Amino acid sequence: MKKVILFAILLSAILTGCASLRYPGAYRVEGKEFKNFEELDDERALKLIALIYNVKGDAWEDGIARSIALEEYLKLLAKRKSEYVKKSGASQIKYDKVKLSTWKDEDLAKLYNEIALKTDEYYMDSAAQLTEVQNADRIVKLTALSAVARELKTRDEKKNVMVVAAKVLAGVLSIALSMI
Repeated sequence: MKKVILFAILLSAILTGCASLRYPGAYRVEGKEFKNFEELDDERALKLIALIYNVKGDAWEDGIARSIALEEYLKLLAKRKSEYVKKSGASQIKYDKVKLSTWKDEDLAKLYNEIALKTDEYYMDSAAQLTEVQNADRIVKLTALSAVARELKTRDEKKNVMVVAAKVLAGVLSIALSMI
């Protein structure tokens, strides 16, 4: 049953493009649209972090999605070595950190499905019609979906490696036993 759930999630993620989408492809800040986070200057990047931080949600998955997105974007921001970013205090933001690697497969599947239901209204080409706040919500949801899909893919790859290693070990043992 677990494998069926994981396969269904991975298949839907691949078909919708979320598995290959590391971050959303459009950022709307101060009335301008940017295709990549790297295109944002330090001031706009910090404003985007603030917009993500202020995304409010009603359900449990909204808070988790927000935490995932904050962590992802704070990592990107930390790669900028400018004094402006260092003095901003962004690295001191308090939020509940989410460690997806400790979650059970079923819980990840539930999180993915709940967030995916809320992203139907946000398509890649919809950023131009959204306000900054709506776009921040879009970024949060798409980033969280990407992180969950990435975690599920990593788990699936690890399981495949273990299966291959077990087969190799069984082959080596059978050869060793036959030589005795």
